[in-house]
Amino acid sequence: MRKKCTKLVLKTQGIARNAAKKMAFKNNVPFDFYFCERCKGWHVGRSYKTQLSIMKKKILKENDAVLGIDPGKTGSLALICGAYLEIHDFKSILAAKRLIAGLNHKFLIKFCVLEKVWLRPKERDVKRAEKLIRNSQIWETLLILNGIDYEKYSPDTWRKGLIPLSGDKERFVKKAIKLFPYYEKEFSRHDRAEATLMAYRAWRHIEAGKDTRIKVLK
Repeated sequence: MRKKCTKLVLKTQGIARNAAKKMAFKNNVPFDFYFCERCKGWHVGRSYKTQLSIMKKKILKENDAVLGIDPGKTGSLALICGAYLEIHDFKSILAAKRLIAGLNHKFLIKFCVLEKVWLRPKERDVKRAEKLIRNSQIWETLLILNGIDYEKYSPDTWRKGLIPLSGDKERFVKKAIKLFPYYEKEFSRHDRAEATLMAYRAWRHIEAGKDTRIKVLK
């Protein structure tokens, strides 16, 4: 039997409680903190990792989830299930295929917001335009093959009422951090933040029990 406790020791009950709350919010599962008689310190995480993993999968599987996809030059996908958030970057068609299939099996995905490709008038960068259109078609095809309901929203449509329509790219990151402060490190790129905000738009519709499609203003 080990004489010293190898768990994370926290100095006060308040710190332990806050740490447990943070971990519970991030993982969307019940968590605990307790006083250790061996080292006379407060610990976070009484539950075993295996039990925590099983509990987490069960909770996530029973709750609705949504997707937000920014096709972009590189592209990112965000999944929201309650307070839980996952972000994935586009790497290849095969990787995206496996990703969508895996998420669809793991979660109860109700809806996806896919950003409609927007090209500037008299676009001169043909390679950029081709890549944007191709990436959008790849994601759309994968959603159809996996039977996931989706809608293509223009940038002005999904941003309306959520963030200012004009400004630099940093406004996406700031808004995403404000909504998901525990995932700040995930928003190192603005396309990840955009995908998260699109998923958040879809989540608000599902949460309110309203029609997932919003009317596009002409």
